Amino acid sequence: MEKTRQQKIREKEAEIRKQKFFDPTYDPVFKKIFKNKKNLIHFLNAVLHLEGDSRIKSVDHLKPTVKLRNQAGNEKSGSFDIHARTMCGKFIDVEMQRAIQEDFLDRIELYSMLLSANAKIAMDAEATAKQREEHPYLMPTVYSIWICNFRVPFCRHFREELALFRTADVGKPHPLTVYPKKKYIIIDLTRYVPQEGESLENQWIELFRNMPTANAMPHGVDKVVRAVYRQLLVSKAKARFITEVATGMIDRDEYNACMSYARNKGRAEGLEKGLAEGRAKGRAEGEKRGEARANRKFATEKKKIAQFLRSKGVSVKLLNAAMAIK
Repeated sequence: MEKTRQQKIREKEAEIRKQKFFDPTYDPVFKKIFKNKKNLIHFLNAVLHLEGDSRIKSVDHLKPTVKLRNQAGNEKSGSFDIHARTMCGKFIDVEMQRAIQEDFLDRIELYSMLLSANAKIAMDAEATAKQREEHPYLMPTVYSIWICNFRVPFCRHFREELALFRTADVGKPHPLTVYPKKKYIIIDLTRYVPQEGESLENQWIELFRNMPTANAMPHGVDKVVRAVYRQLLVSKAKARFITEVATGMIDRDEYNACMSYARNKGRAEGLEKGLAEGRAKGRAEGEKRGEARANRKFATEKKKIAQFLRSKGVSVKLLNAAMAIK
């Protein structure tokens, strides 16, 4: 089994070496890009549409795994792809998703909740006792950014920004954001089409969408984006990193295959169980209906027999005794 796995990895390495660039949607490559703080700051300002004084100027990388413990002592953990904090105290999670998962919206919310809870704990730990007493419920701003390399069912456009709005404002051109401290940015790479004007956001999205099959660096891109292309040249990579990427690709593909198999098997088993239950229920209902029809038919026949015997002068007492015989 291990020999087969090693053979798959070697074959995947050979495939990678034929490419001009690495595929940035795979985990090791994605994390390599944003391990560089300059790249991360540039990406965040572009995707969050931050300009002027609101631009992010500095970030710190935080531990990817967040653990929370409930009263029973059980832990709930989440592992973020990119977990960061800005200089002004905003917390950010950036996720790269290659395949749709069941309960995807629930996962987005779960990660955002973990991000928020961890951010609150960190903020309170740095606050003074007086600040915590005066503002016990104060929350930091958190951004959940999801880059999806699949068709996201609830997206209408390649970039969707989700937030908490008033129900009364739904359908209006400028709805009021009730809680601006928590935002979700969903980028659906499959819905992206080249846009007029080379915005920095467009350049980043085109990088994730086009780099796997690109044969050359695009013209006219920003110097930071251009540096990322150079960083991800396969010809410049160390053999160890190529092996890491190939292994990650094999693991991810096998995981997706297992999840797909489990889902399909579950659906098949559920369908068969449903059909079996339906057949059993159908038989029971059919038997019940058949018995009812037989009883009605028998009652009709008994009525005709009674009428015949009465016409021959049989007494009511004798007739009732005869009808009572089973």
